[in-house]
Amino acid sequence: MEAGQQRRLFVMGGVILGALCLALAGLVGRLAYVHTFESPKLTKFVRAQQEGYTSIPGRRGCIVDRHGRILAGTRDKPSVMADPSLIDNVAEVAERLAPVIGLEASAVAATIEKHRGRRFCRIKRYVELAEADAVRALGIRGLMVRDESQRTYPTELPVGPILGFVGTDGQGLEGIELQFNEHLSAVDGRTVAVYDGRRRRRPIWLRDDLSRPPQDGGHVVLTIDSVIQAIAYEEVRDAAETFDARYAVGMVMDPHSGEVLAMTQHPSYASESFASTPAEHRRNYVVTNAMEPGSTFKPFVASEAISMGVVDPTELIDCKNGLHYFGGQRMRDTKPKGELDFVGILTYSSNIGMGFIAERMGNAAVHDAVRRFGFGQPTGIDFVGEASGHVRPLSSWTSYSTHSVPIGQELAVTPLQLINGFAAIANGGTLLRPRLVRAMMTAEGDEVARTDGRDVVRQVLSKEAARYMREVALVNVVKEGGGRRAALDDWQVFGKTGTAQVAFDDRAGYEPEAYMGAFLAGAPAHDPALVVLVMVYRPDAELGYYGSKVAAPAVGEILKRSLSYLRVPADPKPESEQEELPAA
Repeated sequence: MEAGQQRRLFVMGGVILGALCLALAGLVGRLAYVHTFESPKLTKFVRAQQEGYTSIPGRRGCIVDRHGRILAGTRDKPSVMADPSLIDNVAEVAERLAPVIGLEASAVAATIEKHRGRRFCRIKRYVELAEADAVRALGIRGLMVRDESQRTYPTELPVGPILGFVGTDGQGLEGIELQFNEHLSAVDGRTVAVYDGRRRRRPIWLRDDLSRPPQDGGHVVLTIDSVIQAIAYEEVRDAAETFDARYAVGMVMDPHSGEVLAMTQHPSYASESFASTPAEHRRNYVVTNAMEPGSTFKPFVASEAISMGVVDPTELIDCKNGLHYFGGQRMRDTKPKGELDFVGILTYSSNIGMGFIAERMGNAAVHDAVRRFGFGQPTGIDFVGEASGHVRPLSSWTSYSTHSVPIGQELAVTPLQLINGFAAIANGGTLLRPRLVRAMMTAEGDEVARTDGRDVVRQVLSKEAARYMREVALVNVVKEGGGRRAALDDWQVFGKTGTAQVAFDDRAGYEPEAYMGAFLAGAPAHDPALVVLVMVYRPDAELGYYGSKVAAPAVGEILKRSLSYLRVPADPKPESEQEELPAA
């Protein structure tokens, strides 16, 4: 072979060898790239083909009353699911499945088609057990039945305004469900299995390293007593219906602890029916609605007058026979009286008498008392959406305010603020922060937080002034005044009635024939176990609207039934009423 041919062969061989080396280097580079950069994506793809995930729902925590009675719980209920990637003939599957679960075939097909290319879709949430068994019996590839957590409200009480409700995603939307959503919420678990290559959903083994157990949510213990809640609701409902009111609210509180034992309204709703309940009726009126309180406000200013010593309980004040002008401000009493002492002014709810007392106090002292009792600011209760009410700053008060504020005008208060301030008079003058939640617990039942102790805000009244108001002045309101319909045989009730006109929302003045009737009370007077408030908003004026008529009887019944349930000892009878023992 000639030298030239040898050189050409050598060059060609070098070229071929170089090309092979370059190709090999390219393959190595490609493998390195795939291994380094494409590996996560390819691994994910392979796992999607070979692995399947099954969710294990965790249980949302329970909401219970103070005695452990379940108000909101969670149960497992079957739902119908589908893996659209495993369904070839959507129309045929829809035709077979639809009549079994009570849906239209077109709706089933549309759901599957909408999720085409995905591994999961929900056909129908929460089916009955018979429907679930029927779906399984179809044996259709790509259809499955899985348990999902469903929120349940086993109590028959319409406590929706307290509990709130959860959405379809299991998240709290209103009330306690929203306030403590993070504590109540569960974390779903999952199992991961490797399936056969033909995707027939036959598990080969479980991936324990990727599986995790569910974590159930914690529990919330309320201060509510279901029995007292039921009593309060029945009486509030009856009052609202009897007087054809727009709505009525009721509260029962332990004045010594600040615990709310009942918080109710009518109209109300049960949490499971939230979707069909108007938004207006889902509000918790007790904490969100503020209005002029009328004469139920008089004890707060009157008690400060006693503390200041500006009025002697024995002196007589001329109440002008029910009509008087304070400057250019005309004031009337519904029960015209001449001279009345301090107790008489409260007993007969004299606006004129309160006007004279407030003049002695002065605007600064009245304003200070109003603010110290907690009006014009949230109480701080552990509940979402609390309104602050409205108390104008002292700088904007006029001579009219001197006589209007003490009789419950020119300010707006919530029912919660009203009963909480009254509880301070009942317990010896200490304003407490009201509480609706007693404890928080883990899913296993271990306490993580407890609020048994009193949460003191401030001392608003001396014990002596509080005792006098409770055992003398307000007792007489029930014995001889507007609270007579709330009097009880076994316990001495103390309280104050109130009737207020409903103010216009958009301008000064009051709506014609629109009233709010209320009664605040507690018992027994010597050592109160309970304080109760009932407010009846916009009753039919022709049927009655005074607090003494529309609210006092309901409060009396709530006290009577609740004190009996709590087994509070009856007051000792006066010696003159005690039966003589038979001779030995």
